[in-house]
Amino acid sequence: MNKEKLIELTIKNPMKYAYINLDNENKYKGWVYDFRLVHVPSNQKLGLDLRKENDLFLLFVLASAWSRTGPWENAVFFTAHLKMQYDISNLIQNKESINPNLHKFDINSYKGIDSRKSVFFRKDLYNSVDVLIKNWSDIKQHLEVANQTGDWLSFIKYISSINGLGTNNKKMRIKILLILRELRCQKIYSNIDGKYCCVADARVKEAYKTLNLRLPVDYIKASQVIYNDFGDLYDIPPFALNDFIQDNLI
Repeated sequence: MNKEKLIELTIKNPMKYAYINLDNENKYKGWVYDFRLVHVPSNQKLGLDLRKENDLFLLFVLASAWSRTGPWENAVFFTAHLKMQYDISNLIQNKESINPNLHKFDINSYKGIDSRKSVFFRKDLYNSVDVLIKNWSDIKQHLEVANQTGDWLSFIKYISSINGLGTNNKKMRIKILLILRELRCQKIYSNIDGKYCCVADARVKEAYKTLNLRLPVDYIKASQVIYNDFGDLYDIPPFALNDFIQDNLI
């Protein structure tokens, strides 16, 4: 297996996994564009339209939730749970608070993604949502500045300076690039360089070892290498490698 064959395998299986969404030119449309998830009681298909502020906020929630250890499904279901159970506008405006005990998560209320393990929402996820709410005005301002200047590296540094968005109320770093990737994929901003859009998480790092390729330790430099290797498929091919192996596609 080499990176060329991995790209080919990803393109041949655009509907195999919920995180692979390709357009007619085999370019990535983004993960949040369509979660391939349906809320059963309302029959609502779930995804995020990043032109809408509420969904933009939930993108940051998703990235923060996914910065924790554990299956990626936890982050998706947590984001879906907030979207379906809360008025996000009220949350952003501090008119409503999240009560983890008020709305119990029921995985049977959703179909389309089969979790590999029991879905688990860490307690510090809710604290991170509060941190996002507190900093939301500043976050939007920094987004606009980056859009005007094209200096997305400064935006990355700003987000990575916020305490409370990562595990145990620490800082979030690697998953910041997920935010930029999704904004780029939905064409919300036209000047985000793809080199800032690849997430070198544990699965991707392990895939690079399997491919006998090297990744820099620094997550931003690693993103640049991944983008050079996989272009507008971003980190999706290496992220999918383990699933391809488990499903005997390799």
